[in-house]
Amino acid sequence: MAPPRPHFFVAAVEGPANGYARAMADQTELLSKVPLFATVPKKDLRVLARASHDMTYEAGTQLATQDDLGVTFFAVIEGEADVVLNGKVLKHLGPGDYFGEMSIIDRAPRSADVVATSKLRCLVFTQWEFRPFLKEHPDVSWALLEVLVARLRAAQQDPDHAG
Repeated sequence: MAPPRPHFFVAAVEGPANGYARAMADQTELLSKVPLFATVPKKDLRVLARASHDMTYEAGTQLATQDDLGVTFFAVIEGEADVVLNGKVLKHLGPGDYFGEMSIIDRAPRSADVVATSKLRCLVFTQWEFRPFLKEHPDVSWALLEVLVARLRAAQQDPDHAG
């Protein structure tokens, strides 16, 4: 039986307005701990935090499926996940890691599966929210390019261990 797949939806933050502001402050703080966003000014992180969806997934949930079109980018906040290609684990992900950036950039199908190996909390961004942010923040775009180049070089050296 296939692992459960997430149902992506956006839930409104309930409660008084100060609860919403506190949630945004928390998400801004969480984003600041993701190395990819380390150089982004706090005011810009607040903008990005407003576009994020704080999602929690159970262990065994498949968040990305190889060859499916992807429209979401995930920043791991808590928990762990595996990047799997043809049944082989290529990489373990944990807090501060991210995935889904390749499909956000080139709009091509996902290159691998990503499966939660524990309860997993992520800040999730849709393509239409994240792409404009990348265009406005070349330092983040550059950091993504560096990661993609490193992955390409690893793939060239060891095609079975790219990721």
